[in-house]
Order: sequence, then C-alpha cells, then structure tokens
Amino acid sequence: MVSATDRCRVCDEPLTPGATFCPHCGARVEHDLDDDAATTGRGVKDDERSRGMWLVVAAIVAVVAIVAVVAIAFASTSGGGGGNAPSTSVSPATPTTTPSSRTPSTRPPVTTPRTT
Repeated sequence: MVSATDRCRVCDEPLTPGATFCPHCGARVEHDLDDDAATTGRGVKDDERSRGMWLVVAAIVAVVAIVAVVAIAFASTSGGGGGNAPSTSVSPATPTTTPSSRTPSTRPPVTTPRTT
C-alpha cells in the first residue's frame, strides 16, 4: 500500500494512498516488498515471529524426549525394585542329597516273620 509520504519514482511528485499510477506523469507505481507484505498481512516481523515460535516448540519437544529417555534408562537399570541391586545365588561346591533325590533301591524290603 502506498502512503501519503511516498513519491513517484519518475517525476518525484507525491502519490495518493492506494494509487496504482502517478496522477502527474501517469507512470505505474511500483510497490516495495515491505508494501506488498503490508497488503498481504504478512511482514518480515511475522516471519521472524513464526520462526521463533517453531524454535520454542522444537526446544520443548527436545527436552521432553530427553526426559523420557533418561526416565526409561533409570527404570531399566534400577531393576524396578526401588534401586536395590538384584541378588545373586551361589550354588554350593558339593552337591547335597535330599531324601527325594535318592534313587530307588532294587532290593525288596526286609520283613521279619511273625511269631504267634
């Protein structure tokens, strides 16, 4: 959009707001990039603000991802039992026999004759 302070680039006469042609010489009015941005509603400041918002969103997502990875790492290394180290069992050097682990005998049971 052309402001009242803008001048024609050909004859240097003042231009009226919104003019497409110079009222004095008839030359076509060329708009600056800033003027085009003002008519479309998007300016350089809007683009910078948009870029800034993307950086903020990306930083938040990165922080959340890092926190999630650290939490998963702590949960998997602590054994899930409040940070206690898992216990290990050591088997004895010599095997022990229990009554249930004996092999059955092939001898018949011993019986004593009854006296009457």
